[in-house]
Amino acid sequence: MNHSELKKSAKNLLINHYGFFFMTFLVYFVLYFLGAVTDAVGRIRYGSIIDSPWTVWDSSNTIFSLLYSLILVGIEFICIDSLRNKNTYDHGFSKGFTIFSKAKYFWGTVFIAILQFIWVVFWSLLLIIPGIIKGIAYSQAIYIYRDSVDQGDPIKYRDAVTRSRQLMDGNKWKYFWLSLSFIGWFILVGITAGLAIFWVAPYYHLTMTNFYVELKKAA
Repeated sequence: MNHSELKKSAKNLLINHYGFFFMTFLVYFVLYFLGAVTDAVGRIRYGSIIDSPWTVWDSSNTIFSLLYSLILVGIEFICIDSLRNKNTYDHGFSKGFTIFSKAKYFWGTVFIAILQFIWVVFWSLLLIIPGIIKGIAYSQAIYIYRDSVDQGDPIKYRDAVTRSRQLMDGNKWKYFWLSLSFIGWFILVGITAGLAIFWVAPYYHLTMTNFYVELKKAA
């Protein structure tokens, strides 16, 4: 898988259907800016976000953060369908809530995330680098699980993580460098006060899900 080709096909899809993807990512955008504004207000008012009432926006343990992450996973499911030419480019806003369309999507995402967290933390206790490597190895688990649900034969959560590890064998470095290739875009988001997120977020997530689509084809 050539990184430039993965990014090019994702970019072309985004350009051709930007209106649809904008609406699909709309809730993501709103939550992104709400979080940024609330963090800024918290820092101005308290001098630090830490130990202030605003930490609800900064903690990965909050209901808000969980909702934010769940919605993003559902959006990535739509990205996968689009890359596979299985998506109709309508009702973009409602498709942004795909994670809630099936109970198996929702609970699969929650429990697989818990398993990933536990195992990554375990490996990180040994050394930071093994934890990062395992996090990358497990990165495709929810997509694998979702495919099994759509095929009518859901696999166990633990099996999804195991299959992700197997699928990523020999591909972890490629995944890492593909992610790293977006660092310039993320810097652009920062220097534009977040405005570039309207392009960067769909572009990034389409590219990273394209990695899974092509990896699955090769497998």
